[in-house]
Amino acid sequence: MGSLLMLLLLLLSPPLVQPYMEDTCRWQVVLNKYETLGVGSEKFFLQQPISNINKFFSKLVDSPMDSKEKYVGFPYYMKINFTCPGENPEAFVRGGYLRGLVPIVLVTFYAPVNFRRWRSERLQIQMEGAAFQTKAQCGPYTICYVNWYTPMPMKNGSVMMEVEISSNNQGEIIGNGKFMININGFLKKEKDKLIFSLGHEVSPIMHRHFLNAPSRPLWATVDQAPVLILGGIPHEKMVLISDSSFKDFSLVELNIDSCWLGTLQCPQDEFTASIFDAISTESVLFIRQNQLVYYFTGNYSHLPGKATNSWVRVLNKRCIKKLCPVECHSNGSEYIVALAGGNEEGIFHFGTITDAIVTFKQLPVSSSICDIFKAPVCRLHWVTYDTEENSFFLLMEMGQSNQATFKIFEYMVLPKGSNVDSINLLFTIPRYIPLSNNMDFVMLLGMEKYTTHPLVPKGLYYNPFSHLLFIWGNAILQSYDTTDYIYISKFPKESTVKYVTSSYHGEVILITENEEIWLIFETSFEIRRLYPSSGWKIVFNLNKMKNSHLYTANETSVSIFFDSLGLQQLVYQINKKGEGKLQKRNVPLDEIMMYQLLSKTATIMSEQFPTINFINPCPYQRMKLMYSPNIPQFTRLERYHAKAPYVSTELAFHNKASLAIYQGLVYHLLWLHAKYNKPYADPVHDPTWRWWKDKKQHKAFYFYRASNFQNLYGIQIDMDGYEKLYNVKKTGLPKYIYLDKGDEYRFSYCLFIRKSSWKNSNLVEKSHVRQAVVVAHPDCVSADVQVKPFINRNALLFEVIVKDKRTCFNQSISGHNLMKTAVHLKIIDSAGKCFRRTRFGYYILGNKQIPMFIGCPPGKRLAFDITLTLRHNKETNKRYFDCVHPDPEMPCFLFSDPFYPFFLVQDMVTGESGSFNGSYVLKVIGGGTSLDNIVDYSEEEIVRYNSPNDSSESLIWIVRDKRKHSQTFSILSYNSSGIEWLCLPNSPCYDIVPKSIYSPEFYFKIMVSNRGVDTSTYCDYQLIFILHIHGLPLSRRRALFFVRISLYVCLSVVFLYLLSCFLWPHVKNGWIQLKAKFTDLITTESFYSYTTSVSTLPSKISSKTSTSERPSLKKRVKKST
Repeated sequence: MGSLLMLLLLLLSPPLVQPYMEDTCRWQVVLNKYETLGVGSEKFFLQQPISNINKFFSKLVDSPMDSKEKYVGFPYYMKINFTCPGENPEAFVRGGYLRGLVPIVLVTFYAPVNFRRWRSERLQIQMEGAAFQTKAQCGPYTICYVNWYTPMPMKNGSVMMEVEISSNNQGEIIGNGKFMININGFLKKEKDKLIFSLGHEVSPIMHRHFLNAPSRPLWATVDQAPVLILGGIPHEKMVLISDSSFKDFSLVELNIDSCWLGTLQCPQDEFTASIFDAISTESVLFIRQNQLVYYFTGNYSHLPGKATNSWVRVLNKRCIKKLCPVECHSNGSEYIVALAGGNEEGIFHFGTITDAIVTFKQLPVSSSICDIFKAPVCRLHWVTYDTEENSFFLLMEMGQSNQATFKIFEYMVLPKGSNVDSINLLFTIPRYIPLSNNMDFVMLLGMEKYTTHPLVPKGLYYNPFSHLLFIWGNAILQSYDTTDYIYISKFPKESTVKYVTSSYHGEVILITENEEIWLIFETSFEIRRLYPSSGWKIVFNLNKMKNSHLYTANETSVSIFFDSLGLQQLVYQINKKGEGKLQKRNVPLDEIMMYQLLSKTATIMSEQFPTINFINPCPYQRMKLMYSPNIPQFTRLERYHAKAPYVSTELAFHNKASLAIYQGLVYHLLWLHAKYNKPYADPVHDPTWRWWKDKKQHKAFYFYRASNFQNLYGIQIDMDGYEKLYNVKKTGLPKYIYLDKGDEYRFSYCLFIRKSSWKNSNLVEKSHVRQAVVVAHPDCVSADVQVKPFINRNALLFEVIVKDKRTCFNQSISGHNLMKTAVHLKIIDSAGKCFRRTRFGYYILGNKQIPMFIGCPPGKRLAFDITLTLRHNKETNKRYFDCVHPDPEMPCFLFSDPFYPFFLVQDMVTGESGSFNGSYVLKVIGGGTSLDNIVDYSEEEIVRYNSPNDSSESLIWIVRDKRKHSQTFSILSYNSSGIEWLCLPNSPCYDIVPKSIYSPEFYFKIMVSNRGVDTSTYCDYQLIFILHIHGLPLSRRRALFFVRISLYVCLSVVFLYLLSCFLWPHVKNGWIQLKAKFTDLITTESFYSYTTSVSTLPSKISSKTSTSERPSLKKRVKKST
C-alpha cells in the first residue's frame, strides 16, 4: 500500500502543483580580462583600476564625453552566456541573440564591515549585456561564438558582489541566475601564474578526502566573508576554499609550520593533522589544528592591515580546545571566541578583527570562571557573543563528579575602571529530558515530569535580531528572554545535534551526528525532519527521473549552510563509473515540505480502482498582497543604470573599443556616486546631473552624427542611459527594514477563505484565520493588525502596521551602530501547510521573519539649501548684494545684513528632499581671507568664537533673538530669526585689510550639527560648508587711519591747486621773458657766424647791411612775441 501511494504521488500532481512552463536553460558567467576577452576564466584578484582605456576617450571629440577628463576602467569583464539541454548549445545562444535576447545584469555590492572607514550604504548597478563575437574566423556575415559582456564593477570597501542575471523577456525562456563573485585576497602571482598564498593546491580530489566522512559546519561572518574555507578533512591539513560560495572551489594543503602534540598542562587525547574550526571573516581566515590557532590575512588593497605571507600562530602557549564563531558583525568589527582547556579551563579569549588587524583579550582577566565558582567538575563547552548588549552566553558544566549539571551564564564586561566583571546565572538546565506526553512543547517551570534519559547539551545558538537562544544537543531548548525556556519535544532524544546553521530570517537548520537534517521556524514549536523523509525521497526520485546530475545514490554530505541563494548542501558524489565529484546543490526545503505534506494528506479512495485524494490543510485558499510601500525607501538600496553604447555595425556586434568605452562609462558613473558629497544642495541632488547638464542641449546633434555613421568607433553614447533610478518597482515584502525615529512600515494583504458563506456578516469573528505579529523588542517597536472583511469575496483584508516607538535609540551617523531587531509575521496554523508555486520554485506562505534596523538609515544627508537661503534673505532684508566677482557655486552674503540659513535633508535613495525642521547648533570652526588660506580653529578658539557666554571680545556671530543654549552654544531651528555677524576685536575676522579698492571679505568654515539638541530624528547630521561674507567693516583705528590719510591727501591736492592758481601767471611771464632772451641770444650769434663766413663781399657792404637789418630783426622779434 505504501509503494502504491508513493507511485501515485510521483505520477499524479494535484492542482496545487501543476507544472508551469519549464525554463531549462541556465545562465553562466565567468570573468575575463580586456586582453583575453572570450578566453578561459579569471579569478577576481586584481583590485586596481586600469588606465589603458583613456586612449579611446581622448579621440571622442564629437560626443557628449569630456575629452579632457581622464577615464579609467575596472580590471575585469563579465562574460555571460547560457546553456540549454540539447546537442547544439551554440544554436540556442545564436537563436536567442537573433530574437533580441539581452541579459540584464544587476550587481549588488555588500556593505563593508567597518562603516567608519567607508560610507555605510547599500548600492546596486544595473547593466545591459553587450554582444561580442569572440572568434574572428566567423566571417563578416556569420554569427558564431556569441557572448555578452559587461564590466565587472567594484566599489570602495566592498569585497562581495552578488550578480543577478535576468533576460529582457525576448528569445529563450531563462530563469534568473544568481552568482557570488568575490575578491580573492588569498592569491598571489608567481611566474605569470596565480597560486594560493596560504598553501598549495591539491588535485585531484580523492575518495578518502570526503567519502563517508562526517559533515562539518561552514562558519563565516554572515554576508561579509568573500572567501570561505571548510576543514575537517580526515588526517590531512587541507581545507576547501572558495570565493564563489562553493560554485567552484579548490582543495588546498596549508603551509602550517608545526603541530603541537600536547603537554601535561594541555592534554591531547588523540593527535590528528586535520584542520578543525575553520572560520572565515571579511579579510582574515582562522583555523585550529589540535590546540594551536592560526590566522591568515588576505591581500585587500582597501584595508590598512598588511597581508601575511604565511599562517600566523596566535595565542601562543595557550591551550585552545575549540573555536566558537560570532556570525554577526557589530560596531565596525568582527569577532571570534577561542575556548581554553587543560589547566586554563574556564577561560576564553575574545578576538576582535578590525580592518584586518587581529587582537585577542583574555576573559575573565584575573582568574578563570572555574576558579571563581570552585566547582570540582567545571567545563566550558560553548560561548556565544551578544553583539547588541556586549555580553557573552556561556554553556558550562559544573558540580560534583557524578552530579554535574549544565548551566547558562551571562558574562558581561564592565566598563573600564571596574576590577570584577559581572557573571550571572541565567538558567540551570535539567539533568534529564522532560516528559512530553505527546505534546509539541513543554514549558520548563519546575513542575514538569522528566524521563530517565540524560539531557546533554552541546552548544548554543543566538539570533541577535529575534533574541532567540537555542540550547542544542540531544534535546532542543529555546528562549526569547534567556531566562524562561521551552523544550521542543518532537525532536528524538536518541539523536544529537552536532551543529546549527541559520538564515537569520526565521529558519534554523539542525544537523545531527547521523546526518539527519531538521528544520524549525522561529516563533514556532514544531520541528520537522527534512532528511530522511518522504518529501526528500520524492524530490530525489523526481530528479533521478529527470536525469539530474545533482542527485546520486552514493553520496556523502560534506556541509550544509545558508547563503544568499538559500539553503545549500555540499555533497561528494560517486557515479556508476566510480568517479567522485564534489558539488553544491540547493536544498529545496519548501518543495520537500510540500511533498511531505502531500504524502501525509493523500488518501486512496478505492483499492480496486485506486484514485488519489488530497486534503489541503491550509487554513485559507489564496493570499494576495494588496498594498506595499516603496520598497527602496525601507531597504535603502540605491540603484544606478548603465546602458551599453549603441553600435552601428551590420550585425550589431560590439568591438573592443566599444567595450573599453563601456568600461570607462560604468567606472565614471560609480566614481561620480562615490565622490558626491556637495555641502551646497544642487537643484537636482543626483550625482549624474552635472555629468550631462551642459551636453544634453546638443543631444539631437549627437544623434544625427550617430544615425549617419559619422561617429568614431561606430558608437553612440546615450546620455539618458546612465542615471540613478529612484522609482524601482518591486513586489512582495522587503528582505529587511530600516526605520528612523517614529517611522512606520505599513502593508496589507487579502486572504481568501474557503467554506464560508458570503451571507455570513460575522466573518471576522467566526473565521479560523488569525494573523499574529511577534516583535523582538516590544518596548521599542509596536505592531498593530487591523482586519476588514469582504463578505462578497469571502475574504479578509489584513493591514499590518509596524512602528518605531521613539524610545530605544539615541543618535548616530547615517548607517552607524544600528539597533538589530525583527518582526515575525505568521498566520496561525499555516507554517508548513501553505505553499505557492511559481516558475522559480515553491514558496512557503504564512510565515516570514523580517530583520529590522532601528536608527539613522543609510543614504540620508544634510545639505545647505542655498536656493531657499538666497530667496529668504532677499525677501527679508529687502535687498541682496553679491560679490563684485560672483561665483554661482558659492554666492556671497553682506556682512551688515542678517543671515538666515536653511538646510535640506536629502534622501539619496528615494531622491526626495525636504527642509530640516529640527534643532541644530551652528559653529564657525575655521576661516580665512581666501579659499587657499583657510585654517581650522582649535577647540578653545571654537568656543570663544561661537559661545554667547564668551567674555573675551571674540564672538564672530550672535543669534538675533534670545534662544536657549546647549551648555555652550546657541541652539537654532528652522524658524529662527537669523544671526548677526559681529567679528569682535579678538575674532579672526576683525580688522581685515582689503586687498583692493573693494570692501574686505572673509570665508567662514561652518559646521552644523544636531547632535544632542534635536529630538525629531535618530540621525546625527553633521555638515561642514564654506560661507563667503563680504563688506566686512574696518576697525576704528584702521578706519581713522584711512580717514586721516585720505584727508591729508585731499588737503595736499587742494593746496597744490591753489598754489598753482596764484603762481601760474607770474611763472608764465617769467618763462616767456626767459624764452625771449634765449631766442635773441641764439639769433644774434647765428647772424655773426653767417657774415664772417662770406669773404667775397666787401666789408663795407657787409657792415651796412648788418646795421640796416638789425632794426628789422628786432621788429620781427617783437611781432612774434
